[in-house]
Amino acid sequence: MSVKRDTFYNLAGSITPMFVSLVTVPIFLHLIGNARYGVLAIVWVFLGYFGVFDPGITRAAAYHIARLHAPDQAKERESVFWTALLINLAFGVAGGIILYLVARPVFMSMFKMPESMRGEVMKCLPWLAGSIPLSILGGILGGALQARIWFGFYNSVRTVNAVVSQLAPLAVALWHGPDLAWLIPTVIIARLLGIIPTSLALIRAMPLGVGGRVERSLFKALFSYGGWITVTNLLTPLLSTIDRLVIGSLLDAEAVAFYTVPFNLVNRVAVVPGALASSLFPKLAGASEEHSTRLASDAVLALAAAMTPVIVLGIAALPIFMRVWVGASFAQHAVPVGVVLLGGVWINGLAFIPYGHLQASGRPDIVAKFHAVELIPFLGILWLGLHYFGLVGAAYAWTLRVAFDAGLLFFASKTFPRLHKLLPAVASLALAAILAPTEVLSAKTGLELGLLAVVILWSWKLSPALRSAVRGWVRVRTAV
Repeated sequence: MSVKRDTFYNLAGSITPMFVSLVTVPIFLHLIGNARYGVLAIVWVFLGYFGVFDPGITRAAAYHIARLHAPDQAKERESVFWTALLINLAFGVAGGIILYLVARPVFMSMFKMPESMRGEVMKCLPWLAGSIPLSILGGILGGALQARIWFGFYNSVRTVNAVVSQLAPLAVALWHGPDLAWLIPTVIIARLLGIIPTSLALIRAMPLGVGGRVERSLFKALFSYGGWITVTNLLTPLLSTIDRLVIGSLLDAEAVAFYTVPFNLVNRVAVVPGALASSLFPKLAGASEEHSTRLASDAVLALAAAMTPVIVLGIAALPIFMRVWVGASFAQHAVPVGVVLLGGVWINGLAFIPYGHLQASGRPDIVAKFHAVELIPFLGILWLGLHYFGLVGAAYAWTLRVAFDAGLLFFASKTFPRLHKLLPAVASLALAAILAPTEVLSAKTGLELGLLAVVILWSWKLSPALRSAVRGWVRVRTAV
């Protein structure tokens, strides 16, 4: 079980769709317009929030399956899987029904959008409702594959599925037009197609058919762990997406697009911590407390070493890239938002490790309690930020929230490295934001390149794990 190999699989599964989106997003904006893209973003935020109808069972099942890793525990693993699948199916059907009932009044009155677009969204309600139980079942399948360390296959399917989900609606927009009543079902169907190969793979990965069955005795264990995951699942989408909902309510759909495009772009960097945290989770769950804490602490340093140069480069390149990618007019609104958010992405990325460590240690309650504490203050800061500073204020509010969250998680998990080791990274990010160039050939560009070189040297010295991974990669490339 190689953390480096599994992290690579997870990275490949996330980065490929990201590069595809770099091509498709500006085309999509051109074909359907800023306002319609903002409406589509609101629909996906709303739909994502209904993932709360997975009552934490996906993560609970992955936790228990990862701990049942011995060859003679195949029957117990299968029983956990079937029990979790039944529970999630019941909750998914309930979630679909509730979405169908509440979506109409929400979209008719809550968000500001042209009436023609509102009608297009209303036509898609059956599709939105039907996608809830199927997507929740897909979560169980994917979580089980990851718990069985099938990261390679899982990410192959996920990559193909994500690419199809971006290209299919683009093709529909080209051939049929920007009608959301066609675009939304197209994305839903494309996303759900990945369930088929995942199901076939799971027959071997678990394996299934060895005598396991739904067992009522497992309900308590799954709900005991999953109950706190439910609280997290309820609060996390709210904490991570409510900024766009508030912008849509206080400003307009176009403002949502100006915020969502840079937000989605810079959050692509989260594929790095996400890949590492996903590959670590089954190993942390099956390890002793001492080994788990040491593994998590080493991962934090390796992650800081890997992410800091990426974020510095992102801050330096964002103003120029956005002007080329989506045009100067759009970039004028989006770039300041993206620069602020990149600082938050760095902080939030490091917090992936203590977040996963606490859940793998059987303490998902701590994560849920922290998120509950953060919600009301975040709403207040978000409102103040929007009121006084506009979209940039919303970006600062999000960054402050994730910084506070990271501090709590590191404190509770005892995985925080000595503070002085990360201070150069914080200073480098601040300096990169000050020097961010607007032209390719400029004095600021030269200064940013010099800063990037210093940051890379610092990263190389910070983490032995990162040095080992890079040297291993170089040896493999040289041998080939």
